Amino acid sequence: MPWRPLLASAGVTAAVLGLARGSGASVDAFLAVASAALAGLVVAALHDPAASLLATVPVSAMQRRLLRLVLVTLPVLALWWTLTLISGATSGPGPLLALAASGVAVAVWVPPDRGVLLGGCVPMGWYAIDQLTPWTGVAADVVGWWRTESWSVAAVALLVLVLGRRR
Repeated sequence: MPWRPLLASAGVTAAVLGLARGSGASVDAFLAVASAALAGLVVAALHDPAASLLATVPVSAMQRRLLRLVLVTLPVLALWWTLTLISGATSGPGPLLALAASGVAVAVWVPPDRGVLLGGCVPMGWYAIDQLTPWTGVAADVVGWWRTESWSVAAVALLVLVLGRRR
């Protein structure tokens, strides 16, 4: 598993957070972008260059995916915890987990040749749509569910993921 993207992201997010805190700017927007970026990294960890080679082993693709997700989610959560400690924010990892679970669900349901790429785009795309939504009302509320109803979004994404476990 390539760890360089996670290490580079950790360095960049820590540096940007330091600059944001030094300037006195609000770190809430930064933490939202960091959530989307880190969630995209979690989904990107599903890319398995040896998938065709391992297709013949008696371990299912979903078991291999779960192992990859656990291996990358633990350091990502540790990085998230560190960022919230540095920033002094009180928000939990709910938005990060909601975006990551949504991306993983898309990656599992889309055909394998495009799944990880599309799933990896979901977190940042959802964040961007949430920020760029010009309307108000129900549509704006739905687009912001990853922030406001993050645990519900994560639960629905996990349900969709479980339903696609044979894919």
